[in-house]
Amino acid sequence: MSNRAKLLVSVLFIAVIILCIGLTRFYFDVTKNTGTIGTENQVDHIIRSVGGKRIFRSPSGFCGVLDENNAVIIEPEWMEIQDLTDRLVIVSKRINDTVLIGGIDYEENVVLPFVYRSITSIGEHYKVGIVAEDETCIIYNNDYRPALFRSYDTVSYENDMLVLGVGEDQFTYYVGNDVPALRDASLSCSIGDKTLNWRVGNATYLKDLKEIDLRRMNTCVESYMDMLIRNDFTDLVQISSGDYLTPLTKPGSFTDLKISKAGGFSLNRAEMGSDVYVFSFVLNCEPADPASETPAQTVQVQLSFRRNAENSMILTSAGLDYQSAEKPAPTEAE
Repeated sequence: MSNRAKLLVSVLFIAVIILCIGLTRFYFDVTKNTGTIGTENQVDHIIRSVGGKRIFRSPSGFCGVLDENNAVIIEPEWMEIQDLTDRLVIVSKRINDTVLIGGIDYEENVVLPFVYRSITSIGEHYKVGIVAEDETCIIYNNDYRPALFRSYDTVSYENDMLVLGVGEDQFTYYVGNDVPALRDASLSCSIGDKTLNWRVGNATYLKDLKEIDLRRMNTCVESYMDMLIRNDFTDLVQISSGDYLTPLTKPGSFTDLKISKAGGFSLNRAEMGSDVYVFSFVLNCEPADPASETPAQTVQVQLSFRRNAENSMILTSAGLDYQSAEKPAPTEAE
């Protein structure tokens, strides 16, 4: 064998030895946070235990988590550790001079975004997260999965009743069980320049109608009334989802009228056991021109809703009942 070949073999042999040493150190490194050895330098004191896991604070002041074998499973990199579940850990950290709360899994991947200024318990089954940027509220179950799939402006809780607000609308849920149950809803509906405030508290109806159904109905009423007042129904297909909508009103019915009041709301099933709901209310209308001889009108509006194939509430028919509401002539003073 030539000297050059011997040199090459020696170099390769040395490289193999170095690689083996490196692999040995990698697999048997006792300073890594995957075993019980070496945790003494990371743990200053135990804060509390949750199940078989323990939340600890390190000498540097940050928090981590130990498992039942005293192994570090969450590195001490967090300002606080608020809660542990089987799938995630609720932690806080400073981001751009603001302390924000979020959730990570046990591989330290972010699974709940760091957008909350607080996450607190509501009763035994739920949590409420307050978003730091806009103060909106999101409701989670105890496993930090969304319990209600939207955000709210306000939240209050008392005696297992959770009251959630969006603008002028309010929804009251019973949260004494692990499935929230809608118990009361009040919504504000814009009709021209007037407002119809309506409420549903019927327990039988609220077993079938979810919050999203009521909000959808409210949107359809607003859209339909806007088209009615403008006498332009070109957008009707968007709220009726292509279903046939019966004739809506007389041509130009509202062209010389203005709405002075909206009220008298009711919500009923079309008939016993039916899946059709009739949304009714009364409009008090006056002549748009005070000098007009057109009499005042009381208009009974009835809008029928049912679910389509996609399980969305849609407007399927509408009826208007115009009644004269002329004011009696004034009597002379005695």
